[in-house]
Amino acid sequence: QLCRARPGQGAARAGVRAEHSALLSHWNAAPRISLAYQFPDRGQVSFAYGIFYQNPDYKYLPSSADLHFEKATHYILQYQKIAHQRIFRSEIFYKKYTDLIKASGNYGRLTAVNNKGFGDAKGIEVFWRDKKSFRNFDYWMSYSYLDTKRNFLNYPTAIEPPFASKHTASVVLKTFFLPWKLQLNGSYTFATGRPYYDFYSD
Repeated sequence: QLCRARPGQGAARAGVRAEHSALLSHWNAAPRISLAYQFPDRGQVSFAYGIFYQNPDYKYLPSSADLHFEKATHYILQYQKIAHQRIFRSEIFYKKYTDLIKASGNYGRLTAVNNKGFGDAKGIEVFWRDKKSFRNFDYWMSYSYLDTKRNFLNYPTAIEPPFASKHTASVVLKTFFLPWKLQLNGSYTFATGRPYYDFYSD
């Protein structure tokens, strides 16, 4: 989590999360650190680093293989300014995935499961919200770019997973009619297509 600082000052937050999985018979320790500095104009720059673990999907457990946690390492650099009922936030991130589940087999029967999968994700996110420019009107816009590839499950190589969309954008509008105690909302979302793979035929 990114920390907050006071104007003209910096802040730091550090910690370690430890957990044990009885299913895997493994322990882990995940260090995390967050640094922030806020400028006098209330703009703030933040950096966060952290390691995160999760159990493999339950359909692979229990397993004769010695499976352990899947691991993700996050690096996030963010700039944010909140002033005069307006919010601007931009973020650059890089995430590295290791020890992902690799599973092979035919016609629904698994023949091998291990933690040899890997991948990464990098991208940017931009957010803008304005409650002041127009009377009784609130709107916000967001855009994200995601470049990710993974070699996990039954993937033959590192490729873009089918749940990832490279470009996503949205606009949300809200207007208020105070005498009538009425609120009208509208939203629009755009996302580029996602890949489809047929590993068995090609």
